[in-house]
Amino acid sequence: MRIRNVIELPTKITFATAASALAVAEASISLSRLAVENVQAELGAALDIETPKRSGTPLDLLYKINELLNEDRSLGRVLAPGGPLERLLAPGGVVDRLTAPDGFAEKLAKPGGLLDRATDEDGILMRITAAGGPLDRLTRPGGVIDQFTENEGILERLTGEGGVIDKLTEPGGVLERVLDTGGILDQLTAVDGLLTKLSEDDGLLDRAVADGGILDTAFGPEGTIERAISPGGAIDQISELSASIGEIAPTIVELQKTVAELNLAAETLNSAVVPVGELVGRLPKRLTRGADKDSRAGNGSGAGQLP
Repeated sequence: MRIRNVIELPTKITFATAASALAVAEASISLSRLAVENVQAELGAALDIETPKRSGTPLDLLYKINELLNEDRSLGRVLAPGGPLERLLAPGGVVDRLTAPDGFAEKLAKPGGLLDRATDEDGILMRITAAGGPLDRLTRPGGVIDQFTENEGILERLTGEGGVIDKLTEPGGVLERVLDTGGILDQLTAVDGLLTKLSEDDGLLDRAVADGGILDTAFGPEGTIERAISPGGAIDQISELSASIGEIAPTIVELQKTVAELNLAAETLNSAVVPVGELVGRLPKRLTRGADKDSRAGNGSGAGQLP
């Protein structure tokens, strides 16, 4: 066996060396092909010759990135010196105050805090994601998610041509006005803006995460969220209301049919009354006067009788 191993070892080393050499050659060919394609694309761009691979060249990608970062583009304004992002990340800014010791983030994540209570086995998060819970009811077949994503559903109308997303992202639209200089984002991230006031010491965020604050009231035991997702709570009542509305719909359709028939009957009665009125008008006056005298005499004799 040792003699056989001695004979096989040089052969194995030779084949391994050849395989490595072939791998290096293959990698070199691939790099050369990529370099040639890039050079060809750049030469075509310099000579104004259209090439199918120009859109993937490094210089073209750098050009597109530079275009996105221009000061007149939304992303460029956000990342510009003194812009919203720099103000958020400035020393003593919003991010510093949120992540400071005993700040908003620390209060949320402290042992026994809001996150611990929400992720407890009997907490709100577990009840929301439990079988038969609110999340299960939302994602079941025919539920809210299905209604959003079905053909010609809400999502399709939002993302369709001329829909809400198009209107938000069109030039001069809502998104551009929000990111524009002096727009809503600038006002929120200003030195004395809303985010600064919210994150300052004893501000709204501090009061919200304090014991008995808004978040504690909403997510704590017997809080607003717990009452909403409990059996017979608001979500169950909304589901029952949807079912009741679905049952009422056929009755409303029948009522509409009845109203249409009543309108038709009223029109028929009106069309019959008009000819009768015209007929009475054509009767001789002596007949109508005699009828009037009889009626007056009857009224007079009736007035003289005792009850």
